[in-house]
Amino acid sequence: MMRNKTLMVRRAITKRILDHTILPNRRCSPLIHSTRSFGSSLSTTTKFMKSHRFNDTNRNNSSYSIDKRLRIDQTTRQYNFASSQYASCFEDIPTPDVVKLRKDAVEYLDSFDKQSWYDDPVCSILNGEKLLAPPSNLWITKNSLSQPNGNQYHATPAQISSLLTHIQTYTSSSSDVKDLRPQIRRIEQRFLNEYAGLLIGNQCLDFCKQDGVTEMEESVMANSVERKLNDALLSDEVDGKVDITRKPVFVSCVSNFTNFLDLFRKTLRNLELGIPCVILGRSHTIQHSYRWTELLVDLMKEEGIDPGMVTYLSCQLDDIKYITSNCTESAGALYTTCSRELAKSIKSNYPNTISSTGGPNTLITAEWTEAVRDAIRMSASIECAGQCTALRHAVVPETVRVGDVEAMFDEMTHATSPVDALKNGAFDGVFESHGGTSPPPYSSSSSNKDDDVVLATYTKHSTKDAYFRIGPALPSPENDEMEEYWRKVVVDVTNTIPSSTDANKRNKLNMEVDKLSKWLNRHQPISLAVNAKRSQVFDLGRDLFENTSLVVTTIGSTDKEDAPPAMTCQARPQDAECFGEFPPRKSMGLYTKYPVIIPSSTPSYDTHYRKEYLESLTLEDLYSGTECPTFVKEWLSDITDGTTRGYCVELVRYLSDATKENPKRGFGTGRTALWGLQRPPMLEGCRTLLRCGADSSFDDLSPVFLPFYVTNARSQVELSVDESNSELLDRLVKHDLDNHVFKVVVEGEATLEQRLAKEGDNFYNIVRIQSKNEEGYPMPGQFVSLYLPMGHIKSTMKNDEEFVKYFGQSGKWLKMAS
Repeated sequence: MMRNKTLMVRRAITKRILDHTILPNRRCSPLIHSTRSFGSSLSTTTKFMKSHRFNDTNRNNSSYSIDKRLRIDQTTRQYNFASSQYASCFEDIPTPDVVKLRKDAVEYLDSFDKQSWYDDPVCSILNGEKLLAPPSNLWITKNSLSQPNGNQYHATPAQISSLLTHIQTYTSSSSDVKDLRPQIRRIEQRFLNEYAGLLIGNQCLDFCKQDGVTEMEESVMANSVERKLNDALLSDEVDGKVDITRKPVFVSCVSNFTNFLDLFRKTLRNLELGIPCVILGRSHTIQHSYRWTELLVDLMKEEGIDPGMVTYLSCQLDDIKYITSNCTESAGALYTTCSRELAKSIKSNYPNTISSTGGPNTLITAEWTEAVRDAIRMSASIECAGQCTALRHAVVPETVRVGDVEAMFDEMTHATSPVDALKNGAFDGVFESHGGTSPPPYSSSSSNKDDDVVLATYTKHSTKDAYFRIGPALPSPENDEMEEYWRKVVVDVTNTIPSSTDANKRNKLNMEVDKLSKWLNRHQPISLAVNAKRSQVFDLGRDLFENTSLVVTTIGSTDKEDAPPAMTCQARPQDAECFGEFPPRKSMGLYTKYPVIIPSSTPSYDTHYRKEYLESLTLEDLYSGTECPTFVKEWLSDITDGTTRGYCVELVRYLSDATKENPKRGFGTGRTALWGLQRPPMLEGCRTLLRCGADSSFDDLSPVFLPFYVTNARSQVELSVDESNSELLDRLVKHDLDNHVFKVVVEGEATLEQRLAKEGDNFYNIVRIQSKNEEGYPMPGQFVSLYLPMGHIKSTMKNDEEFVKYFGQSGKWLKMAS
């Protein structure tokens, strides 16, 4: 009886946490028709920012004042992250009927015929026709738990040749049509309404997703934002400013979020702007992405769209590699959401890869309360550790022992089936001992677990399918990349947070926060959750926020009921809780061409400015009614190439607009978020190194240097110039870059390499300046994201004005210099 009572209390705590974090808008009404308007939501932040005098908190002094704004023509800058028009796209968002979504999914699952996926095998699709193959090419497909669930025809050599030729030479029968928005958006509404239950149900059956309803809710709302961003992009092309690449793009599907990320973000958003899409098959969990592709092709035929616009590759992995490697010139971007290991492999063979990668999501807590333990457990087990924001690393008080972690997982739920979980509205059940992926090497549960402080190897929970290890050191994998152990609950626990707040312990806490900040910058997780008493958590959270560059940071509390503990698995991009899976900046080029922020216009990642437009821009375009600061004008005047100068003008205009109100306030009703462009980590000595070689010109340097030069990030950049490049050195002296604000190091390549061997860890990013790219200049939002952080920080408490004031004052937010 006591145990039942305890479980009831814990379930109540769980419900309270969920109500405040993951799904704040559960009580919703009619699908698509009801909308929200947030025109007034920015007013609080606007008033605050107008009354707040910015104070640069970086340790380096600046010879330029940051207190006055750099007031430049406040153009809307369209679809670029954090611009004025980008922010306006969050207004008038449709509200989904979550109850109906779940009802439709359950009805679909109840009537689903499991034999149908065997009788109608997955196969390649070319020009709207299914490419069947001999029985020798028929394979059994498996779901994410490695259970058989259907058949698949792998393409034959002749079919592979036809697929490759189609991708290399495709010309649509309606190739002159660059705007398919009306037709594609009608199809989209059918997916979101008529076929929503099918999408959720198929994903439940194939990926074994327990809560596909939330993903569809996100799709209904976030799609609205990204449609508007696409509208703005197309408008710029019509106006002659940009060229959208319309070569076929590859869509490499992710199993856990394929409806929102692959069907809507990557496929429909490209198709509606006339970009053909090639959907890549998978080695497992292939059924649900194939089924929506099959349906999409049928709906395109009904709308009179050339079915050759969508191709599906049901091929073995080597054949997919063969096709993509032979299309690097004839095709456009390859979009993928995957592990870093896989992204690195894809990018090495296909340079125009746009990838979103994972990372060891981390939660830090100064208290070991029951609610915190629930937050850790749920964050670790969400979707059977199959969500990209699932927790992988917990930093906890030094008093926590092995037995405490073991007890925390005692309440973990083993799911009987994903269908039952979806029906019951569960999301964090674990499929016990499934064969989909392997657990880490482990030993049995420790015999003296109540006393153990350190557990160097993983141990398996005595009764649950969960694995953990504990110790005072931060995880340090040999290859510097933590293994995800996809769909297995695996947690590294670092018990190092001091248990009191006296002077000695405060010093220890500061040291641990400093070490954790460096660890986070090196491993770059998606999400960080910060928990402590309300009186302590803001200071702790601000230190971590300012010293890192995570896209998602969440602030909770351990002692305030309406500000429950933060979890790692919480971000609603439809509320401007902007989300992204960024690799570490220093090694980003190994994984992706650009990091991906959500929401964004997917086609904009393969769009470039028209040369004629950039050449038409002059310094007069920098300002309207207000004098442009002299130092900016003088720098831009020294750029000799008209295209480069125009692009730099466009960059400065974008930065000025995006930081006019920075941070901006989010639109959620269950939490309080601030979002926008940020400076690099403000750790002491942490900086970005820009290396200019012997042939690097002033023009080459300018686009990369300006986002630092014109903002409060100026003291966080270091120029390394080859000693033989006297022309560039003379230009830098002319612009007073040999002062105490900018560190300019004159050195040869060998000397630089020796210095990096000793000081490399101090650099947030190392950028080797390249000559102007022949394909043209990218959109400012994508370009800036290569060098400056972006994202959001939020409080688990709704209408948290104390949070807004405190974190809105942070020196981490990007500002224009004067």
